[in-house]
Amino acid sequence: MKIDDIKHVAVIGAGAMGHSIAQVALMSGYSVSLYDINNKIVENGKLRIEWSFKRFIEKDKISEGGYKNFMNNLTLTTDLEEAIKKADLCIEAAPEKLDLKKKIFSDLDKLAPTHAILASNTSNMSITEIGAVTQRPEKVIGTHFFNPPVLMPIVEIVKSEKTSKETIKVVTDFIKKSNKIPIFSKDSPGFICNRIIAASTLLLNLMLDRKEYPPEKIDAAAMNMGSPIGPYQLQDYLGLDIVYDSMNYLSERLSKDYAPTSTMEKLLKENRLGKKTGKGIYNWEKGKPEIDQSDPADFDMMKPIRVQINEAVKVLEEGIGTAKDIDTGMKLAFNNLMGPFELAENTDLADLTLFLDGLAEKYGKEVFRAHKWIRDGILMEQIAKSEEVR
Repeated sequence: MKIDDIKHVAVIGAGAMGHSIAQVALMSGYSVSLYDINNKIVENGKLRIEWSFKRFIEKDKISEGGYKNFMNNLTLTTDLEEAIKKADLCIEAAPEKLDLKKKIFSDLDKLAPTHAILASNTSNMSITEIGAVTQRPEKVIGTHFFNPPVLMPIVEIVKSEKTSKETIKVVTDFIKKSNKIPIFSKDSPGFICNRIIAASTLLLNLMLDRKEYPPEKIDAAAMNMGSPIGPYQLQDYLGLDIVYDSMNYLSERLSKDYAPTSTMEKLLKENRLGKKTGKGIYNWEKGKPEIDQSDPADFDMMKPIRVQINEAVKVLEEGIGTAKDIDTGMKLAFNNLMGPFELAENTDLADLTLFLDGLAEKYGKEVFRAHKWIRDGILMEQIAKSEEVR
């Protein structure tokens, strides 16, 4: 199978990620079927695609004629068999529940054409486990788009233990045809980007538990450094249930240190999930919360970045991704000006060790403890060696 054999793309899930992935495929010239479990969700997905296309028209990025052609190539359905019967590529974008994803992939395997590639948009979960429920594990792969997929320039491609080279090549070409930059991750909890960001998210949420700073003041400090959105507002935007499920999965698969914090537990129990429910860390009932950037917290936003450097070292040592892909991913996925290893080049490793060990002691979380390459002052040499091996 080659990229030219991909004609029809089926997107399974019309929610926050799925509708936007469908739009990416439409704009790449494919016919697309968009599936979800009821008409309300599917129709809402269509409305969000239309709204997004109209914004593109307003910015002169597409024409009215182009918009109409794209929409003519979109089919909506609540019938899974109908959605995938002609599919060459299926992309699942369901909630981050492993049992749910396994059920979907089992159904996709039975109903999709035998040549079809089955991809998951999971941001954390094992592609190997998901693929194991099918009779075509060599055709199962991870395609982790970032939110919103239609605007974000990067996609993590995740190879399972069984994914074939042919499948990787076809999906890589599909991502490039969609004008996205692919990075490649080993099948490991959180992959590259979410594994690294989880460590700094944990720090920020522990700070929230202790009420060390008002969240809006931390967000103001982050935005004053050039971030388009602060870390707490971003969690609300993504959905606190998604953040919760992600941290829960990492706590089960990597370390109990990642277990959701007490504030997250409380917000989930109160159904305060962020933007989607109108309330989360912030109140969204009157639209996006305004952040007063004139009054930021007296907090060094490099602290969570230093935590990311430490976690990035673990990702590199474990062979999850290359130093180049790690830096590219963290810059493009989270709008960082520099990648963790680019920053590490000019970082005093002895000072970084003291800082990280201090966090581990303060919060009782060994996940913050300085990695041995940092502690021994050999980080840059190990980065160079890892790139030579590859």
